Amino acid sequence: MASSYRRALDTAITAMMREAIEHSAALEQVLGQVNQLVTLRVRLGSTGLVAGEVYRDALHRAAVAGGAAPGAQAAPLLQRLTPREREVLGHLVRGNSNRQIARSLGISERTVKNHLRAVFTKLEVADRTSAAVKALTAGGGPGEAVGVAVPAQVDVRGAARRN
Repeated sequence: MASSYRRALDTAITAMMREAIEHSAALEQVLGQVNQLVTLRVRLGSTGLVAGEVYRDALHRAAVAGGAAPGAQAAPLLQRLTPREREVLGHLVRGNSNRQIARSLGISERTVKNHLRAVFTKLEVADRTSAAVKALTAGGGPGEAVGVAVPAQVDVRGAARRN
């Protein structure tokens, strides 16, 4: 009896993992297309327009269209972060890997992972991309969201792929 439950659970876990893999592949494709569109939008935009602003504005419009109030829940969550966690999150938003964050801050990769785990918990997200999106939509702009200036070339796909 226990073995049949184990088999059923294994089957369910496998099915969910397959679905997650399919969704992540689709998400990566969509984010690639978004990056291409943002690049075009920046090229066609007025002087001084940066990718971070385009992403923020698009996320805001998408959230409003979906009935959410962008930043309404994210801003108080960001206030829960320690200054160091906000600093790590700022690097994550820039698309830096754990190794790059560690080198930049003069800490170990293990410490970066610990900070990210705390950030994910406090922001109530499960991954790097979700944390970056929440940070970008929380404030008036990417730099305000996490207290770190985000360069013009923000690559959301990079935030999802780096460990």
